[in-house]
Amino acid sequence: MKGTQRDVDRLRPIDDPMFRVMALSKAFCEEVLRVLLEDKGLKVVKSTPQAAVTNLRGRSVVLDALCELSDGRLVNVEVQRSEYEDHQRRVRYYASLVTADRTPPGGRFRDVPDVCVVLVGEFDPFGAACSLYHVDRVVRETGRIAENGLCEVYVNALARDGSDVAALMEVFTEAEAYDETRFPATSREKRRLRYTEEGRGTMSRVVEEIRAESKAEGRLEGRAEGRAEGRAEGRAETLDKLVRDGLVDVRAAAASLGLDPEEVERMLA
Repeated sequence: MKGTQRDVDRLRPIDDPMFRVMALSKAFCEEVLRVLLEDKGLKVVKSTPQAAVTNLRGRSVVLDALCELSDGRLVNVEVQRSEYEDHQRRVRYYASLVTADRTPPGGRFRDVPDVCVVLVGEFDPFGAACSLYHVDRVVRETGRIAENGLCEVYVNALARDGSDVAALMEVFTEAEAYDETRFPATSREKRRLRYTEEGRGTMSRVVEEIRAESKAEGRLEGRAEGRAEGRAEGRAETLDKLVRDGLVDVRAAAASLGLDPEEVERMLA
């Protein structure tokens, strides 16, 4: 339990365990989206953390948070600490699953819902030192934007450019950073989970649940394969989740598994 409490002390909103609890608050989601989507009048009518969307023919996913807005838009917010993935394809895939999941069969194409995916990363996804990146569909020959109801927003949580986005990301990424004036809901939820007995108890349970899920997935993966390759993949999945959720660092994970840190980094990549 002491190890769990140490993990809780290190958690920030950018980390999956804390974000999934904070996303239960509609006020938190609304405050964050007003900043990241640059819309002060935005209204969240429902926020669902760990929202499962299913693809019957392929890989289903659990979204970090799915928010429904008063204007009918659906916004999937994802927090990612690792840049060792093709996040643009991740965004494309997640948007397609949300679209299919929320489009009634037999409906007209004009009724397909507008979907926005906001990926908050603890890295600079396009290397231009911007706090926000908007990826649009552009007609190559004319340079005009072609709208089809899909919105892609990438957030560089490391940027410190003086913008409201950068200020919010400072609260997301720095354990002791708060801003009650500009981000009261975010600061309030973060303080509650870090310093109150009730909040820390909640975070401890979430951390233990994630560890149990990761271990179970690793065991099932190993049994399903029935070979050394399967066991290695199961171990890699478990390691990947623990490192990406911020529950262990690469060197600690390598030591516990008897691996070289460079080998662990190759597994994550």
